[in-house]
Amino acid sequence: MDMLAQALVQAEAGAALALVNVIGVRGSAPRHLGTKMLVGADGATVGTVGGGQVEQEAARLAAEVAAGAPARRLRSHLVSDLAGRCGGTMEFWIEPVGLSLGVLQEAQACRGRRQPAVLITDLTGDLTAPPKRVELRDRLAERHPYCEGEQLIEPLWPPERVILFGAGHVAQAIGRLAAEVDFEVAVCDDDETGALSALGRSSWLRASVDSFDVRDVEATLGPLGLADYVLIVTRDHAMDERILERLLPRDGLAYLGLIGSRRKIGGFRKRLTAKGLASPERWARLRAPIGLDLGAETPAEIAVAVVAQLVHVRRRSGASALDYAPVAEEI
Repeated sequence: MDMLAQALVQAEAGAALALVNVIGVRGSAPRHLGTKMLVGADGATVGTVGGGQVEQEAARLAAEVAAGAPARRLRSHLVSDLAGRCGGTMEFWIEPVGLSLGVLQEAQACRGRRQPAVLITDLTGDLTAPPKRVELRDRLAERHPYCEGEQLIEPLWPPERVILFGAGHVAQAIGRLAAEVDFEVAVCDDDETGALSALGRSSWLRASVDSFDVRDVEATLGPLGLADYVLIVTRDHAMDERILERLLPRDGLAYLGLIGSRRKIGGFRKRLTAKGLASPERWARLRAPIGLDLGAETPAEIAVAVVAQLVHVRRRSGASALDYAPVAEEI
């Protein structure tokens, strides 16, 4: 659960809380802009903004804000101010949660509907203006939070989903690990082998679809989009190719990956190119072979390689030096 969702759940239960937001980072610092920590009036914390004395000071001030003090700004040099070792500077905005409860509910509703929107936080402390507001957008151009003037602007991306086409041992290992790093996980399988049914109510599984047909999947899960990480890991090469044929033309996915040998993938590329579906631009968006090139062999090792790649895409957006080299057409 992300920190805004945690704040909402606890505030709705009546807890007095403050939210510590990282609104500025320069040089070497332990956390990025937009990172949050939740602090109660008793000083109890959820999350971290970097640890050490700088976090202790932020938590101390946040406990005061949770108890009724006004919102405030904290600037810290990580060496000279608080005996840190990073050498950079961090700036924090510390705000009471209760004053923005309705806005946080609206923000979570937008995310639940997968509706593009941003959460805007006023950083002036002006008591005559709402401290937060939600603005709907036609689309989200930015993935990460940013500051614009005296405002913190946070894109309200829908919950990030890993959608696994296939329910075998590798898919299960990937699903379990992906859930541990806060992806929602859905598994799609025709269940001819009983693999999908065997998952039952696994704690890591958010949703399941008893079909490999992309149309059925979207009818159940909603349209696939920029918050979706789609992995093709079925038991059947022909099925893999049919799914890839439907998804490769999509340019609106966060990630599209295909498991298999380089020979298999090269054959897919040759046939899809002949159909006019695998242009160089489209093929460049595909991660195949799937995962980072770690020498993984077992399902658990493959899951580590794949989920590490998903995290890299989520945090860095681009390619990793450990990605497999692109696969050319089969000769």
